[in-house]
Amino acid sequence: TMVAKPATATPYSALALAVLAERAGIPKGVFSVVTGSSGAIGGEMTSNPVVRKLTFTGSTEIGKQLMEQCAA
Repeated sequence: TMVAKPATATPYSALALAVLAERAGIPKGVFSVVTGSSGAIGGEMTSNPVVRKLTFTGSTEIGKQLMEQCAA
């Protein structure tokens, strides 16, 4: 499965992508979008052992924070 956490200011494009993924035949729940507090969601994604890979697009500062959290 894949979980996307879009930027707080621009969630609608990711939500639309999830709808299009289903229309293209990807089973519901395989591609999910979560919106909300970046800190809370990022903390869960970096500390939850179920999460095996994490990719990030954004500032170097936040990327370094996520890298440190993933390594902990």
